[in-house]
Amino acid sequence: MLKNIFCPLIINRNTGKNNKDMMKRKRIPFKKIKKLLDPDFINKFFNKRYRRYYKEAKGCRFLGIKKIKRFAGGKSISASYFLKLKIGKEEKIKIIDGRARQRLFTDENNPQRHYLVLKHLYTKNFSREVPRPLDYQKPYNLLLYEEVEGEALQQKLMRGEISFVLSFIPKIVFWLRKLHRENLLKGRLAALEGSNRILLRDKKVEAKEMRHALFLTKKFYPQGTLSVKKVVEKLNKLRRKKKNWFLEKENYALCHYDVHFGNFLTSDRQLKVIDFSDACFYDPLADLACFLVQTESMLEYYQRKKAKIILPRIKNQIINLYFKRQPERREIFRLKYFEIRRLVSMFTSLIFVEGEEKNKKLMLDDFKKKISLKFKQIEGTL
Repeated sequence: MLKNIFCPLIINRNTGKNNKDMMKRKRIPFKKIKKLLDPDFINKFFNKRYRRYYKEAKGCRFLGIKKIKRFAGGKSISASYFLKLKIGKEEKIKIIDGRARQRLFTDENNPQRHYLVLKHLYTKNFSREVPRPLDYQKPYNLLLYEEVEGEALQQKLMRGEISFVLSFIPKIVFWLRKLHRENLLKGRLAALEGSNRILLRDKKVEAKEMRHALFLTKKFYPQGTLSVKKVVEKLNKLRRKKKNWFLEKENYALCHYDVHFGNFLTSDRQLKVIDFSDACFYDPLADLACFLVQTESMLEYYQRKKAKIILPRIKNQIINLYFKRQPERREIFRLKYFEIRRLVSMFTSLIFVEGEEKNKKLMLDDFKKKISLKFKQIEGTL
C-alpha cells in the first residue's frame, strides 16, 4: 500500500494542441541522438572539442560512457562522459554530463534553455552553486556541463538523515531569494514573448499546463477527470476574481520551477543546485509553493511518522525565512494558488506512470483531501 500518493517523482510536461505549438514541434531524428551513446562517435566528438572546454589541456583520452536513467518525457538521452585530460604535468579525470532531447522548443525539459540559464548564472554570482556549462550542440539538441560533486539531499532523506536535510532549509531558501533577485531580462520581457529561448510562463502557458493535466487524467485515469476538472475551474475562477492580486509579467523573476531536495546537492556542507531545464520567468511565489509542496510530499513519503509532528514548524520556517516579514494577504493567496497548481501537476504525472488501478484510486482520494484543505486555506485570505 502506498505510504503517500505524492511520492518524490518529479515530472513536468506540456503538450499544447494549437497550430502554433505544432509548428514549433521540430524533431531531431532519434537515430542521430542515439549516436551520443556510441563510444567511437563520442571519442571523436570530444577529441575535436576538448580544447574548447579546457583551454589548458594538451591531450584527451576518452574513457567511457555511463547512461543515466532519467524520465523526461519523450525520447531523450542522459549520460555521463569520462575523459582523462593532460593538464601540465598532471592527468585529470573530468566527468561531463550530457542531456539531449529529440523535440526542440518544448516548454519543459529544454536543453537549450537549460544551457542559457546555466551560462548566465555561472557568469554571475552563482558559479559556486551551479554546474559549469560547457556547450550546447544544436544538431543534437545537446547540453553539456561539468558534473557536480555531491550527494542529493533526497538520498540522505531516504536513509533517514532527516536532521541533516532540514539543516539545509535556510541555505535553500536563501538561495531561492538570491535567484529571484536576479533580473536576467528585466525590461526585455516584451521582446521575449513567444521566444523559445527563456520561457515566459504567462497565463497562456498556465492554461496549457492545466489542459495537459486534464489530458493525462482523461487518458490514464478517467475516474479522476471530474475531480481535476473541478479544481481547474475553481482555480480559473479565483484567478479572475483576484486578477489584481497577481503579478504583471514585467515583475516576474527568474524561477527554477523544480524546487525539491532531489535537485539540491551537498558536498562539505556546501549547497549545489542542479537541473534548470524547467527554468522560466514567473511569479517567484510559484517556486516557493513548489518547495513547500515537495517538502511535504517527501517528508510524508520517507518519514511519515515524524512528518505529522514536524511539518507545520518546517512550513512556517520556510515561509518566514523567505519573506522575512508578515506576508500580505495577496501573497498568501498566490502562494496557496500555486500550491494547488503544483498538486494538480504532481497528481496527474503520477497517474501517468502508475500501472495499478487500486493505487490510482488511493492517489485520487489523497489528492482530494489535500486539495480540499488548500482551498479552505485560500478562502481564508479572501
